[in-house]
Amino acid sequence: MSVHADLLRQLQTEQTLIDLYRDRLSQDSLTGVVSGFTDTFVYLSLFSEDGLPNGISVVHLGDVTRIRWQGNALLSIQALIDAKASRPTVPELDLESTRSVLESIHKAFGYVNVMTENSNSSITFIGEIAQIDDISFVLNEFGTMKTWQTAHLWLRIGDVTRADADAQYERDIQFLAEQRRST
Repeated sequence: MSVHADLLRQLQTEQTLIDLYRDRLSQDSLTGVVSGFTDTFVYLSLFSEDGLPNGISVVHLGDVTRIRWQGNALLSIQALIDAKASRPTVPELDLESTRSVLESIHKAFGYVNVMTENSNSSITFIGEIAQIDDISFVLNEFGTMKTWQTAHLWLRIGDVTRADADAQYERDIQFLAEQRRST
């Protein structure tokens, strides 16, 4: 058994709050608990600094550069989680392939937030998967708070570095998209 697999298993079993870093792709860490992992992916249930559930994120294990646990900041967030009796968001996800990750997130939440951070780490694509195969997919984008510009977007599965759902911003975007459709 490898060190990283043993550690991820322990962190998942104990539901230890961690900061996960992907230094080559983002300056920001992901704060949450490990909800699953494979040789390819790490699935996190995220928490905000306020100790509230903040959706889920699936990243490539090969992009992970550091994992930090304990420490004053994380212990403070854990105290808030405990005080608020916050529970992680943990839908069942298929971590077999990027395609199965995208499909299972879409099935659980009705949309997916996709990032292609190797191209541009500040761009995120939120929407419904219209078509998908092993090479690419079409996303019916919801638009943003500012633009409300919806579009259809073709993306290569191999370019996806991260898939998220259920954070407050994503829920708000989904709500606004549904409002626009019904008017």
